[in-house]
Amino acid sequence: PGPSRSCRFRLDLIHFKRSRSSENTTMSQSDRHTTHQFGTFAGVFTPSILTIFGLIMFMRCNFVVGQAGILHSLAILFLCSGITLLTALSLAAISTNTPVAGGGAYFLISRVLGPGFGSAIGIALFLAQALSVPFYILGFVEALIRTFPALEVFFLPLCLLTLVILFAVAWIGADWALKLQFIVLAVLCIGILSFMIGAWLRFSSEQMWTNWQPQYQQGNDIWDMFALYFPAVTGIMAGVNMSGDLKDPARSIPRGTLVAVIVSLLVYGLQIVICGGMASADALRQDPFNILVTNAVAGTGYLVIASVFCATLSSAIGSKLGAPRVLQALGRDRALPGLGLFARGTAHGDEPRRALIATLII
Repeated sequence: PGPSRSCRFRLDLIHFKRSRSSENTTMSQSDRHTTHQFGTFAGVFTPSILTIFGLIMFMRCNFVVGQAGILHSLAILFLCSGITLLTALSLAAISTNTPVAGGGAYFLISRVLGPGFGSAIGIALFLAQALSVPFYILGFVEALIRTFPALEVFFLPLCLLTLVILFAVAWIGADWALKLQFIVLAVLCIGILSFMIGAWLRFSSEQMWTNWQPQYQQGNDIWDMFALYFPAVTGIMAGVNMSGDLKDPARSIPRGTLVAVIVSLLVYGLQIVICGGMASADALRQDPFNILVTNAVAGTGYLVIASVFCATLSSAIGSKLGAPRVLQALGRDRALPGLGLFARGTAHGDEPRRALIATLII
């Protein structure tokens, strides 16, 4: 027989007290530092949307349309965004029902599911965020070399140089990095408008219906395209990971995250339909990036090039800021032996510089 009702109640009470004790310890450690006080737009929406509008939008989206057709591409988009929306709703529910400190999704999960599940997921989340930094850097350098082919022999040095520059930006602090992202967001929006208007001016309903059905090549299918496209919608963690730097996390996390998901769904949907009616499937598959550059409105392909540079770099900055904060929260919770080394933050802004160095090494 299982434990009695009173026994279960005592066990739940003990677990609750331990959770509150752990939470208070984390909060008291964070209070020793002067933290940032970002709002919804600067602290959640901007880093989220900049990470969402990244490498996949410019380098791979047209390839997916050329393979899967408009119909399957829209199905992939709705499936991907549906998964992200469910995640955002879960984050919103948790962040409005519990005090929120630094650590983003790890902090929220650990306070709901307990330290065991929380630590396991937190470590995986930190590693995923850290490994996404080279993903975006490789995308940036790939776009740079396609624009300037003479630089191809310097591929690896350019990757390492970019990594060092991003490390320096993150080292200075989140306040400066997020201010820089406002400029990046403006350039990105102008670049997206440039290729969207250019594609619309060349839009043909006949071409759209020709590309409506899938035209898979080289043994690909819808699940291959789903795997390729899914990273395009996963940038919401960049905003959630700034939880410890927000003025009002319970207000900013739900609003900023949900708005970012909805805006990205609309923009990606427009891109799939408009670009699908702009060019043939072969052209979309063979040169998905340059077709955006060459067809930009009024010869403004340089704006598209600038925006893909900004998109990949801003996504890398978002991950570079988020990953150390997850590791810092793991250290403050003493999730595993040895992680306490990364708990310390700077006096101003509580910047996780030790965790930032670990992210740099990865």
